[in-house]
Amino acid sequence: MKKVLIGVAALAVIIVGGLAFVWSNLDGIVKDAIQTYGSEATKTEVRVGDVKLELEAGKAAISGLTVGNPSGFTDPNIFSLGNIATKIDVSTIRQNPIVIDEIIISEAAVIYEINKAGTSNVDVLKQNLGGGSTKAKPAADKAGGGEELKMIIRKLVVEGSQAKVRIAALGDAEQTVKLPSILLTDVGKKSGGATAAEVAQILSSKLVGNVKGAVTSLGVNKYLGKSADLLKKGAMDQVGKVGGSAGTAVTDSLGGAAGGAGNAVKGLFGK
Repeated sequence: MKKVLIGVAALAVIIVGGLAFVWSNLDGIVKDAIQTYGSEATKTEVRVGDVKLELEAGKAAISGLTVGNPSGFTDPNIFSLGNIATKIDVSTIRQNPIVIDEIIISEAAVIYEINKAGTSNVDVLKQNLGGGSTKAKPAADKAGGGEELKMIIRKLVVEGSQAKVRIAALGDAEQTVKLPSILLTDVGKKSGGATAAEVAQILSSKLVGNVKGAVTSLGVNKYLGKSADLLKKGAMDQVGKVGGSAGTAVTDSLGGAAGGAGNAVKGLFGK
């Protein structure tokens, strides 16, 4: 009996010690989960600067979250989500799914690029998000019964966002456009909760759609699917047709726009 009691006591010490480790390192565990599942959803590198959790108060703050640009584009990141503030329903912390009352993302910044091949980074990211994932979830990310941890988000807001538009055919000249706010409610409710990867995919898809809608008004669609060299050739052909002093005037108007895209250069961004 004595040996049994010693064994039970030792097991209790191990369990308590393990819980203490998890509790003291919870910020780091959440940070790693965001980076892992975010990278899985976008197929680019997702990084987090800092995570601060106050579970007793039902609060969490995340700063410095960035989503890497797909390969073939100049800027290191496509999204920078600024500050993220979260309120958690503390009564559900030990449940599955947990309930998050609200997530507020402020000062998100986006770089929208169309490269020399006429491809936009937002379209590439959208394709990545639609590709799904077959990656197995590690055991550490599952609840005690083997069920994957899920969440329900009552309100998710993205506000104060802006996008910089950069087009290779125009010599990477930039224009900044404000993005409309995003409001999502009851994320994961219908399905009984969403996994971290699913939430990352839902949010990223919504951000992508938001950006595409905003930059369309700038006339960027005429640069999609057309290489910078093809646009330059078309501009030069147009100059040749004009001829004479008028042709010289058009040539002068091309300025530094990578050799020019003719009158289309002047029309972009309302210039």
